[in-house]
Amino acid sequence: MKKQLFLLIFIVLIGSHLSAQDKSEKLPVYANFSIGYGNTFFSGRLSDKETINDDRGFGRNDGFTLATFFYYAPAQWKGFGLGAGVKGFFASPNVGGPNDSEEYFFNYYHVGLSGKYHFSKEFNKGLFVKTNIGFGQMTEKTRFLNENRFEHQFAVGTSILGGIGYSFPINTKISFNVDLDYEISNRRGDVTGEGQDINFRNSQVSINFGVGF
Repeated sequence: MKKQLFLLIFIVLIGSHLSAQDKSEKLPVYANFSIGYGNTFFSGRLSDKETINDDRGFGRNDGFTLATFFYYAPAQWKGFGLGAGVKGFFASPNVGGPNDSEEYFFNYYHVGLSGKYHFSKEFNKGLFVKTNIGFGQMTEKTRFLNENRFEHQFAVGTSILGGIGYSFPINTKISFNVDLDYEISNRRGDVTGEGQDINFRNSQVSINFGVGF
């Protein structure tokens, strides 16, 4: 009951704020959606496993990105926006092992805060830099095709991302965005046959395309 009451009060307050706002004034909240292509680079324990996989015929760790972020960027902030959202990476499955009888794949994401600054001093327009600081998980699996069996690893931890890009205005409300991101992550989890609290470290570079409005 308390949760419902709190939610109702929150909705009323937001509604009151919006009603008091000039109808011609745009609420300074912007949405950014993007998809992209990237490659992951492992270090530590994961790097050792990658070397073993390479020797057994597996490919590289490329895949696709998906991101959604919302920014609060009043005009008086002169091109700076502060927001939150999620970015994920989904690696393409790799087949290897004896007679290509194994499939290796992984995915990860982070949820967190983001800052974005446009040098034009107008949000969603021109050259920009951005950073994300978040928390998330990595899931890693090896599927033994002949046995229909999985080895499943799971880790959680932090990610830091930096990026540079450009927003091409399409009209007064929508822009087309291109950006290049570099992300580093440090997570810990349990590994089958190796124990608990194993370190999962990786970095990633990706190019992303999306819209902002």
